[in-house]
Amino acid sequence: MRIGIVANAYHPDIGGVETHVKRLCAGLLAAGDQVEVITQHRSRSEETVDGVLVRRFPLTVPAGDYRLSLPLWRWLRRNADAYDVLHVHSYHALAALCAAQANTSTPMVFTPHYHGTGHSRLRAALHPVYRPFGRTILTRSSAVVCVTAAERDLLLRHFPEVTDRTVIIPNGTDPRPAVPVVPAQSRRILCVGRLEQYKRVDRVIRAMAHLGPDHRLDVVGTGPAADRWRQLAARLGLAGQVVFHGRLDDAAFASCLAQASAAVSASAHEAFGMSVADALAAGLPTVAAPIPAHQEVARLAGDGVWLRYADPDDEADLAAAMIEATSAGRKRPATLPTWDDVVAGIRQVYSAVTTAPCSATQPEAVG
Repeated sequence: MRIGIVANAYHPDIGGVETHVKRLCAGLLAAGDQVEVITQHRSRSEETVDGVLVRRFPLTVPAGDYRLSLPLWRWLRRNADAYDVLHVHSYHALAALCAAQANTSTPMVFTPHYHGTGHSRLRAALHPVYRPFGRTILTRSSAVVCVTAAERDLLLRHFPEVTDRTVIIPNGTDPRPAVPVVPAQSRRILCVGRLEQYKRVDRVIRAMAHLGPDHRLDVVGTGPAADRWRQLAARLGLAGQVVFHGRLDDAAFASCLAQASAAVSASAHEAFGMSVADALAAGLPTVAAPIPAHQEVARLAGDGVWLRYADPDDEADLAAAMIEATSAGRKRPATLPTWDDVVAGIRQVYSAVTTAPCSATQPEAVG
């Protein structure tokens, strides 16, 4: 089957959606499908990344929160029929709207990664205004894949008309090379994710002021809030206790994971909560904000995991939970859905919305 994956960004850009798409592409390729990624970037390019053809189209609007590529839309209008199915990602990115308005007969599967709001005051205010355009994407979709029941319930609250086209396929846990656990000189707490305001890493940094010097926070990820949070750590006198690692490759992250005593996520919005799932799958005691997605991941993980909910707006509560987590010791790794499970479920969705694989014409190259 020839599959076109439409995404706002792709590896080496990082984030929850980018990780989801990268792992999905790898699994589809391993299953024998032909996979191409259609995405946006500062400049036009075409390259093969780990066997996946990645077509990047230049941005017409480069603004971080409102990225838009008209060349991507024009290319899809001409070439989308060359695919057996288009799989479009993220309600919160305009690339999805470009795909929905490409005027093609190709079946479209949509994974919205839906949060129900924007992550700044302006984006939250614009969210209801954007909803008719979001409805265009959902109406065009042959199937809608949510990663948790919590995400589905939120989506259907705003778009009840897609109830009969919505399925739930949880995200997989990220496979990591086996690395022996390394005793660290300090109690290290891992905080992973794109550094945006809604992730509330600033709350975690403030809570670190209540922990002793034998505790350290390892922040993994990049994003627009990184500089502001580095400055916050410095103002609080925590520059030596809060370490910003930026983007790490798999080997470097595995080493960081092996030295961690605990993990924390204070995020205000998640469709799934991949950092919590990956931490529990590694057996790390985990502190999390009590949002519905985190609670659903905990239910998937089942009994035997160590997870405590804490209010990120209560520094003392968050600090106490983090201290308790670092003292708990490693637990049995949780058994959670794998990316093989995700790929198998997604391929069933593809089969349901399309006929038997056809001999599709070759899409034109990015010129």
